[in-house]
Amino acid sequence: MYAIDNIIYPEQFNTRNIFIHSKCQEELMGIIETSGFKQKFSSLYRQRLRHLEERGTKCYQKSDWFEILKNTNGLYAMKFKSLKNLRIIFTFTDESIKNIAILLCTFEEKSKKDYKDAIIIANKRKEEINGLLR
Repeated sequence: MYAIDNIIYPEQFNTRNIFIHSKCQEELMGIIETSGFKQKFSSLYRQRLRHLEERGTKCYQKSDWFEILKNTNGLYAMKFKSLKNLRIIFTFTDESIKNIAILLCTFEEKSKKDYKDAIIIANKRKEEINGLLR
Protein backbone atom coordinates (compact mmCIF):
# COMPACT_ATOMS: atom_id res chain seq x y z
CA MET A 1 0.00 0.00 0.00
CA TYR A 2 1.17 3.51 -0.74
CA ALA A 3 0.38 6.88 0.74
CA ILE A 4 0.99 10.53 0.12
CA ASP A 5 3.10 11.74 3.01
CA ASN A 6 4.65 14.85 4.43
CA ILE A 7 8.36 15.17 3.79
CA ILE A 8 10.16 13.74 6.81
CA TYR A 9 13.46 12.56 5.33
CA PRO A 10 16.27 13.45 5.76
CA GLU A 11 14.57 15.99 8.01
CA GLN A 12 11.04 17.25 8.31
CA PHE A 13 10.01 19.98 5.85
CA ASN A 14 6.80 21.75 6.86
CA THR A 15 4.72 22.85 3.91
CA ARG A 16 1.14 22.70 2.70
CA ASN A 17 2.15 22.64 -0.96
CA ILE A 18 4.58 19.72 -1.31
CA PHE A 19 3.99 16.07 -0.52
CA ILE A 20 5.83 12.88 -1.32
CA HIS A 21 4.72 9.43 -2.41
CA SER A 22 5.71 6.96 0.32
CA LYS A 23 7.69 4.82 -2.17
CA CYS A 24 9.58 7.92 -3.34
CA GLN A 25 10.54 8.69 0.24
CA GLU A 26 11.77 5.08 0.67
CA GLU A 27 13.83 5.33 -2.52
CA LEU A 28 15.35 8.61 -1.39
CA MET A 29 16.27 7.17 1.99
CA GLY A 30 17.82 4.08 0.38
CA ILE A 31 20.06 6.17 -1.87
CA ILE A 32 21.06 8.87 0.64
CA GLU A 33 21.70 6.63 3.66
CA THR A 34 24.43 4.76 1.79
CA SER A 35 25.85 7.76 -0.09
CA GLY A 36 27.91 9.55 2.55
CA PHE A 37 26.23 12.78 1.40
CA LYS A 38 23.33 12.94 3.85
CA GLN A 39 24.26 16.27 5.47
CA LYS A 40 25.11 17.99 2.17
CA PHE A 41 22.03 16.52 0.50
CA SER A 42 19.79 17.73 3.33
CA SER A 43 20.89 21.32 2.77
CA LEU A 44 20.51 21.16 -1.03
CA TYR A 45 17.15 19.40 -0.79
CA ARG A 46 15.81 22.04 1.59
CA GLN A 47 16.90 24.81 -0.85
CA ARG A 48 15.12 23.14 -3.73
CA LEU A 49 11.98 22.46 -1.71
CA ARG A 50 11.82 26.12 -0.68
CA HIS A 51 12.26 27.19 -4.30
CA LEU A 52 9.55 24.75 -5.40
CA GLU A 53 7.22 26.00 -2.69
CA GLU A 54 7.76 29.64 -3.68
CA ARG A 55 7.69 29.24 -7.49
CA GLY A 56 5.32 26.31 -8.02
CA THR A 57 4.98 25.45 -11.71
CA LYS A 58 7.56 28.15 -12.55
CA CYS A 59 10.27 26.26 -10.62
CA TYR A 60 11.86 25.11 -13.89
CA GLN A 61 13.09 28.65 -14.53
CA LYS A 62 16.02 27.70 -12.27
CA SER A 63 17.23 25.19 -14.84
CA ASP A 64 20.24 23.95 -12.88
CA TRP A 65 17.82 22.68 -10.18
CA PHE A 66 14.65 21.78 -12.12
CA GLU A 67 13.48 20.75 -15.55
CA ILE A 68 10.21 20.00 -17.29
CA LEU A 69 10.39 16.49 -18.71
CA LYS A 70 9.42 16.60 -22.38
CA ASN A 71 6.64 14.38 -23.69
CA THR A 72 5.56 13.26 -20.21
CA ASN A 73 2.27 15.07 -19.64
CA GLY A 74 3.19 17.18 -16.64
CA LEU A 75 6.25 15.60 -15.06
CA TYR A 76 9.16 17.64 -13.73
CA ALA A 77 12.54 16.65 -12.30
CA MET A 78 14.46 18.07 -9.36
CA LYS A 79 18.19 17.71 -10.06
CA PHE A 80 21.18 17.11 -7.79
CA LYS A 81 24.09 16.80 -10.21
CA SER A 82 26.93 16.72 -7.70
CA LEU A 83 25.28 14.10 -5.50
CA LYS A 84 25.31 10.83 -7.40
CA ASN A 85 23.36 12.58 -10.19
CA LEU A 86 20.23 12.15 -8.11
CA ARG A 87 16.83 13.00 -9.61
CA ILE A 88 13.38 13.31 -8.07
CA ILE A 89 10.47 13.24 -10.52
CA PHE A 90 7.35 15.11 -9.45
CA THR A 91 4.09 16.52 -10.73
CA PHE A 92 1.52 19.11 -9.76
CA THR A 93 -2.11 18.48 -8.97
CA ASP A 94 -4.63 20.41 -11.03
CA GLU A 95 -5.24 24.08 -10.29
CA SER A 96 -8.53 23.45 -8.52
CA ILE A 97 -6.44 21.95 -5.71
CA LYS A 98 -4.00 24.90 -5.58
CA ASN A 99 -1.16 23.35 -7.58
CA ILE A 100 0.22 21.06 -4.93
CA ALA A 101 3.49 19.36 -5.88
CA ILE A 102 3.81 15.63 -5.28
CA LEU A 103 7.23 14.00 -5.42
CA LEU A 104 6.80 10.66 -7.17
CA CYS A 105 10.06 8.85 -7.84
CA THR A 106 13.72 9.09 -6.79
CA PHE A 107 16.58 7.60 -8.80
CA GLU A 108 20.21 7.97 -9.80
CA GLU A 109 20.68 8.96 -13.42
CA LYS A 110 23.50 6.87 -14.82
CA SER A 111 22.09 6.54 -18.35
CA LYS A 112 19.10 7.69 -20.42
CA LYS A 113 17.45 4.32 -19.70
CA ASP A 114 17.34 5.24 -15.98
CA TYR A 115 15.19 8.27 -16.84
CA LYS A 116 12.86 6.20 -19.04
CA ASP A 117 12.38 3.58 -16.31
CA ALA A 118 11.78 6.26 -13.65
CA ILE A 119 9.22 8.04 -15.83
CA ILE A 120 7.25 4.79 -16.15
CA ILE A 121 7.25 4.42 -12.35
CA ALA A 122 6.35 8.09 -11.84
CA ASN A 123 3.42 7.82 -14.25
CA LYS A 124 2.05 4.78 -12.41
CA ARG A 125 2.29 6.61 -9.10
CA LYS A 126 0.70 9.69 -10.63
CA GLU A 127 -2.27 7.56 -11.73
CA GLU A 128 -2.57 6.14 -8.20
CA ILE A 129 -2.63 9.64 -6.75
CA ASN A 130 -5.12 10.92 -9.31
CA GLY A 131 -7.41 8.05 -8.30
CA LEU A 132 -7.24 9.24 -4.68
CA LEU A 133 -7.96 12.86 -5.59
CA ARG A 134 -11.11 12.13 -7.62
